[in-house]
Amino acid sequence: MIAVWIAGGWAFVDSFRNPPPPRPAPSAAERSAPSATEKSLPSVAEKSAAVADQPSAAAKPAELTPPAVVATENPPKQPEPQPPPESRSPPTAPAVTPPAIIANETPPVVDDKEPVDPAARELIMRGWALYYLPYTPVRWQEARRDFERALEIDSRSSEARIGLASILSTKLADGWSPVLQEDTPRAERLLLEAVDKGGVSSRAAAHFTLGVLRQMQTRLSESRTEFETAVSLDPNNARTYLHLGETLLYLGQPEAGIPPLEQAIRLRPDDPDLAITYWTLGACQLLLGRADQAIDLLQTARAANARSWVLYFYLAGAYGLKGDLDRARSALAESLRLRPAVRSIARMRAENPWLSNPQYWALQESTLNLGLRRAGFPDH
Repeated sequence: MIAVWIAGGWAFVDSFRNPPPPRPAPSAAERSAPSATEKSLPSVAEKSAAVADQPSAAAKPAELTPPAVVATENPPKQPEPQPPPESRSPPTAPAVTPPAIIANETPPVVDDKEPVDPAARELIMRGWALYYLPYTPVRWQEARRDFERALEIDSRSSEARIGLASILSTKLADGWSPVLQEDTPRAERLLLEAVDKGGVSSRAAAHFTLGVLRQMQTRLSESRTEFETAVSLDPNNARTYLHLGETLLYLGQPEAGIPPLEQAIRLRPDDPDLAITYWTLGACQLLLGRADQAIDLLQTARAANARSWVLYFYLAGAYGLKGDLDRARSALAESLRLRPAVRSIARMRAENPWLSNPQYWALQESTLNLGLRRAGFPDH
């Protein structure tokens, strides 16, 4: 699901969970050359659509926000939660140092701290530390238990509510929950209890996580409102800008989605999952019919993560739209090699319900789908 990046669901985000291989030290010539961000971030007026082989991501790991959508191998799926403000750093357990936050992760609330029982505080910190480690069902179940235990100890804690809701909202699609059908309403209830309580950072994190949950529920207009509220409370959270841009894209407003995505890159140009943000920018440009710009952005995303099928998939559509059928077929073949299950446009749409928005689908039909058909990709 492509944009699962949206929460426990955007399949795209899950496909980026494995970090790209380490990059070699730059040569003197490379150090003097303009950065990928400088080359790929023209002004909004200049930007043109481009589809990337991989999704892109941008946001600060230290920001306060619940987990973001994230993504698996499936085709375009909704976005997923993401981390808090840049100035903040995620809590760490005594013997664990949380790794860089991934596209669908949500950062813990670390400032404006509410008064919480010391034992509950320790559990909350441990839950976030586990949350930031590479995802495994066992690890996230442990984090879930930590947040639930913290709530039992101190039922007032908004931070524990946000942490637990982040876990419930983000991994619903993975099927590890013992009571999957109850997770969504429980996450929603927890967030509604915390959304207007605590300090500014806590409220921003609650709105962000609720926005991710609304994405999962395909309630994109409400998701947009939550992300805009989170931005107003915390204007330095790159992950929130990424999710806002994704939501605008799936609402069929790719032009409006470009500025927040560019802002996400400006706020966190060193994001280890920057591929997700560049992919989304490329998708916006592609849906606007700007094939050349889309290709540039998608190639930047692919350079950051060459193992994501979706980047090749969108590159195939962009090359096909431009008329470069040899490259389109080559990119499509690589997409099918990495993700053989996505063998038709119908399959892609079935796995990503947010693509059914009429305004969005009309744009995809005249750009991405057209390019894919030219490359020989079937409708069914």
